[in-house]
Amino acid sequence: MVTVKNLTASPYDLETTAGFARLPAFGEVTRPTKEEPGEFTGDYLQILEASMAVQVMDAPLNPDPLDHDENGKKGGSKPAEDGDELTKLRADYLEVIGKRPYHGWDAEELQAKIDAKLAE
Repeated sequence: MVTVKNLTASPYDLETTAGFARLPAFGEVTRPTKEEPGEFTGDYLQILEASMAVQVMDAPLNPDPLDHDENGKKGGSKPAEDGDELTKLRADYLEVIGKRPYHGWDAEELQAKIDAKLAE
């Protein structure tokens, strides 16, 4: 939930995903709520935060562009999504062929080599 507080004596219309929300003079608008589900987009919140006319409260933190594993710190990497399948195929290749597979082979290539060996 994000609250935007008007610091001026002029009302504003704020853009939400469900249309516009009226921000009264010296008032506050909170989105999303049960009655009004529209929310502010990330880019729009950055524009509002840069404005001297309003104060943005409880805005989600902007993630660091170098945070690859979403732990809040720079760096890191996400494990491959098909890592379990690839690990299993590498173990199968070792069992069937008798030697470790080339690390650059993907799951399809490993499966093809295992199938070819089993077909002999």
